Amino acid sequence: MVSIIIPVYNAEAYLDRCIGSVVAQTYPDIEIILVNDGSTDGSLRICEDWQKKDGRIVLISQQNRGVSAARNAGLAVARCSHVMMLDSDDYFDPDACDLMLGTMREKDADCVICGLNQTHGFIWRPQKNADYASAEDFRRDFAYWLNTELLSTSVNKIYKKSKILSCYPEGQSFGEDLIFSLNYLKGCDRISFITAAPYRHEVFNMHSLTHGFNVRRFDDLERIQECVRDFAGGQDVPYAKYVKDAVHLIRGLYKADGYSSGDRKKILSEWFSRSFLKNLRIKDMSLGWRDRILLGCLYGGFYLGVNLVVNGKSMIRL
Repeated sequence: MVSIIIPVYNAEAYLDRCIGSVVAQTYPDIEIILVNDGSTDGSLRICEDWQKKDGRIVLISQQNRGVSAARNAGLAVARCSHVMMLDSDDYFDPDACDLMLGTMREKDADCVICGLNQTHGFIWRPQKNADYASAEDFRRDFAYWLNTELLSTSVNKIYKKSKILSCYPEGQSFGEDLIFSLNYLKGCDRISFITAAPYRHEVFNMHSLTHGFNVRRFDDLERIQECVRDFAGGQDVPYAKYVKDAVHLIRGLYKADGYSSGDRKKILSEWFSRSFLKNLRIKDMSLGWRDRILLGCLYGGFYLGVNLVVNGKSMIRL
């Protein structure tokens, strides 16, 4: 059996599609756990209506505490031997549970990782099926899989409930999925990747946690990289994803409203002084020329230069 955990927050525009896709699964032995995380729109009513229609649905309602707390609440009540995650603005193909559970049994795997099919048509998936006999075996290809971003979400995986020993980190503004996934994979004996993409990801929901900027993300980035370092163990620690995310956050800071130039300089300099980035060499990074210039300005303490790289055209218009 499979427990499917769906955190719900202000998702009324997508929720019927999401829950309907789970109710319609070709594999019937499922438990559907809806965690209403303090929604202020019509999401709770939609959850209640679905619960009346299908006895497999368990509904939890709590004050808004964030997606990690919602998933943890779902994990706390999950009764099935296997667990899958689904975001409330996304949905499953009809055979998603059949495919994931069937592959797990066929491969005798502790975790199966599939692709995601985005709603605008782009498929984000492994290039080929891959099987690893142990977490140590997997570590040899860890850098490659980390850079594909397939480890960065927990919704494209099926887990064994008995092997989930660490909850989602609460209070993390991003990267909680990667931390959860790496903590889980450390305890796996067999890990399998499949090219199938039965998960449908909605890319145009602007209320999603993947959108927007939060200054706390700089500290979260360091915690994520610490987790990556821990998972890598004695292997070479991969930094490509970390550098890419760092550049993305720097650009986000200089694009965000509400910060003065002094605020941006203070935030960036304080983070950089304690970051993993400080000890890396730009010449070893795989970056485009604009990002190389941006980091060159940062390393040299030329914060006006960082602003020029990010906002050059708009600054010229002013």
